[in-house]
Amino acid sequence: MRVAYLLAALAALHAAPSMGQVRTSRTAEGSSTAAITEAARTQADATDRALREMWGLSAEEMQRAKVLALGPRASFSVDKLSPLEVLGIHARTDAERRQYAERLARLFREDVERSIAWDREMQAAMARLYPNEPMVSYEGLPRVRSSVGAADMANVPRGQIVEQAAPAPRHPLGR
Repeated sequence: MRVAYLLAALAALHAAPSMGQVRTSRTAEGSSTAAITEAARTQADATDRALREMWGLSAEEMQRAKVLALGPRASFSVDKLSPLEVLGIHARTDAERRQYAERLARLFREDVERSIAWDREMQAAMARLYPNEPMVSYEGLPRVRSSVGAADMANVPRGQIVEQAAPAPRHPLGR
């Protein structure tokens, strides 16, 4: 049943009018609708092209990823699965799976490097704009009764705890 649905979706995509072929009606309202449809299609094509470039995919790869994402993958995965992940999960060969994994790994590494560079620049900006001020102030917040270990596990700053000894371990037999 799912396969038939996917094949029907693919057939519909191939049968859809191409960029220059827009259905028009003979009324003035119809021609404005055709212009709006053409503008929307042009915008969608530009967005699709930009997304393909971001992910380093061909038009065929992006189309395959979209169709696969509509099938069972839509039920099994989170909403934010990348097209590379969809293609990798549904790879037809080990070599294809490896290729998609390596492409995603490169993109991920580049993103981590950008994030770290941004964090460093943000920290430097805070230091320039607000010298001698902490980024976060816990002043005025109530202190917490806790052991140091429990506070550390909960990311409570040590200056905010009223140290309390950890409870003695219980004997397994209740003695």
